[in-house]
Amino acid sequence: MPEPSCLQIAGQRNQRILIVDDNAAIHDDVRKILGIPAREDSALDAEAADLFDGEKDALTAVEFEIDSAFQGQEGLAMARRALEEGRPYAMAFVDVRMPPGWDGVETISRIWKMYPELQVVICTAYSDYSWEEMIREIGRTDNLVILKKPFDNVEVLQLAHTLTQKWSLNHQLRNHLTGLDEVVARRTEELQAANARLREEMEEREHAQKELVESEARFARAFQASPIPMALQSLTTERFIDVNDAFVSICGLRRMEIVARTPRELSDGLQFLRMAKLLFEVPLLGDVDRRDQRDFLGP
Repeated sequence: MPEPSCLQIAGQRNQRILIVDDNAAIHDDVRKILGIPAREDSALDAEAADLFDGEKDALTAVEFEIDSAFQGQEGLAMARRALEEGRPYAMAFVDVRMPPGWDGVETISRIWKMYPELQVVICTAYSDYSWEEMIREIGRTDNLVILKKPFDNVEVLQLAHTLTQKWSLNHQLRNHLTGLDEVVARRTEELQAANARLREEMEEREHAQKELVESEARFARAFQASPIPMALQSLTTERFIDVNDAFVSICGLRRMEIVARTPRELSDGLQFLRMAKLLFEVPLLGDVDRRDQRDFLGP
C-alpha cells in the first residue's frame, strides 16, 4: 500500500474529507458547516466561540478539501484512488443507510481493509445499528466515532478539526517511529558488521596463537633433543634463558645453576671453564678467533 508521504514532506496538515451518503442535502449541509460561515449566523458563531475558547475564527479559516460519494462502492473507489495518488483522506463522514448498495458498516469495513488509518464518523439514526452491533461487524477500534442524527453543526465542526488533526499527528508519529526504525536498523547493520570483523580478527588471532604455540613446541622439542650443546641468552643482559640437555651435560652444572646467570658469573667455576674449553674445541663450531676465546676464558 502506498505511503501518504507527500503531505508529511511538505509539513502540511491533511484536511481531505470524504462524505459517503446517498442524500445530496447531507453533502451540502456538511460543506456549509465546514466552510466559512456567514457572519449573520450569530448562533453558530457564539456556540463555536464557547466551544473553542474564542478561537473559532482560526478554526474556520482552515480550508477543508471535501469530496462526495453517494454509494459505498463509489466511496471505496475514491478512497483507493486517493491512496494510490499519495493524497489519502484523513477522515470520512459515512451514512449508515444507503440503499440499494452497501450500508455504512460494510462500506467502512471494506475501506479499512485497504486503509485502516482513515478516521471515520458514522452518521446514524437511533433506529439503526447499536454500538454493540457495529463493534461486532467492524471490530473494536479508536478510529470510529458515532454521530447521531439529527447532528449538531458545532459537533460536526469539532469532529472535522479533531479527527483531521488526529490523523496528522498519527502520521507524524508513524514517520518519526519509521525514522527511528531506520536508525536502529542502520546501527544494527553497523554493529553486525563490526561484530563480524571482530570475529574474523579473533579467529585470525586464535589461529596465529595456535601456530605460535605449535612452533614454540616444535622448537622446544628440537632444542632439548639436539645433541649439540645449545643455550639461549638475553641480548641485553647476556643471562642464560634456557640450556638444552647437551649443554647441561657438557658443562657439569645443573640447569638451575646456569639459567639466569651470565657467562662471566659462571667463569669463576672450574666446571664452566672446562665446559667452555670443550665448547671451543667442538669442530662443529668452526674456526673461532682465539682472541675472543682469551677474552671469554681469561688468561
